[in-house]
Amino acid sequence: MPLSVVIATVNRAPLLRECLACFQRQAFRPGDEVVVADNGSTDDTANVLREAAARLPVPLRTVFEAKPGKSQAVARAVEAARGDILAFTDDDVLVADDWIERLHGIFEEGDVDLVGGRVLPRFMGRVPSWLRLSDGRGFNRMAAPITLLDYGPERQPLGRRTAPGGNLAIRRSVFEALGGFPRHLGKLRGTLLSGEDHLLSERVVDSGYRAIFEPSLAVRHLVPRSRLRFSYFLRWFFWSGVTNAMLDGGREPGAAARPLTRYHTGQGARMLGKAALAALSGGWTTAARHATEAAFSAGYVWARLSPTVRGWIAAGRGAEAA
Repeated sequence: MPLSVVIATVNRAPLLRECLACFQRQAFRPGDEVVVADNGSTDDTANVLREAAARLPVPLRTVFEAKPGKSQAVARAVEAARGDILAFTDDDVLVADDWIERLHGIFEEGDVDLVGGRVLPRFMGRVPSWLRLSDGRGFNRMAAPITLLDYGPERQPLGRRTAPGGNLAIRRSVFEALGGFPRHLGKLRGTLLSGEDHLLSERVVDSGYRAIFEPSLAVRHLVPRSRLRFSYFLRWFFWSGVTNAMLDGGREPGAAARPLTRYHTGQGARMLGKAALAALSGGWTTAARHATEAAFSAGYVWARLSPTVRGWIAAGRGAEAA
């Protein structure tokens, strides 16, 4: 059962070099490959890809996607991929040395259609004192902006939780049957839109396929200093609110949008008030959490009222329908 590793990249040549170096040590099988979608890089990405192609034990193929957006680039790479299993990771991720071997073993069991695994941190700066990433039972909501994930030490059904796109594999037949990643979600330059992996995970489970979380399938995700700043967290949660508004605008073409309620419009002010009270008493961790909840609400309300976002939804649905 051949496997295609799929990676999208743009202007992150040093990170991509590290990412691809991990695949020099993998237990690939005949027919496996690595496919990289270049989403318009102007840095040293082309040289990095040439060097990696000479070193990898399997073919490395490069495709180009001029239309900006991670989901667009991933879709282009999937079109070119030949594997029966699509294994997704990101250019700022280092996969474990047994990642490919474990993926082959999981899908050979025969009753798994999608698998996600742990995403652990590779911090490039000091974790600020206000940031609490765990409550002792795994990563909490504040870990989401830096894409950390761990659902526990045991293999378990995924349910309606997210398998992160940096550590996700799916049968190609299932991916294509469900229309792939929704193209109106996912990273766009100048935004922090997300949600494409969440919606795909939902669709897999809702369609009766089997999705699991496998803790032994592990990767490390780069967390640069810039993503440990409070301003980045506020911005990320704002765009998370936008993402959730787009999801509530209808997960499928033609679905009715959920109404914007007084709860949505008042939640931001309530959370700002709680943040201010917590800050006055020195509870910086609590204040940070409430402030990010306020940012989420602001993004949600803005998106539901914004003609720009409605245009993104319409454009994305058109791309999916095509």
